[in-house]
Amino acid sequence: MDTPEGWSIQENHLMREFSFDNFAEAKTFIDAVSDICEQQNHHADLHFGWGYVVVELTTHDKGKVTSLDIDVAKAINALEG
Repeated sequence: MDTPEGWSIQENHLMREFSFDNFAEAKTFIDAVSDICEQQNHHADLHFGWGYVVVELTTHDKGKVTSLDIDVAKAINALEG
């Protein structure tokens, strides 16, 4: 399974940190990621603050990264344009 660009696997989670110019941009990104997660019915753990968002994906019932996580990560990457 190929890890999407910008993502890494850490402790059975697919993770990526995104940087923004301010808190409002980070929150806007969180809202977009939330929409993707709802559409795909596969929900990320999201951590954010001023100028950053960390996204963590894992398939809890499998205890590891699966194709579901890869698909969500690719959709999130598409937000970058």
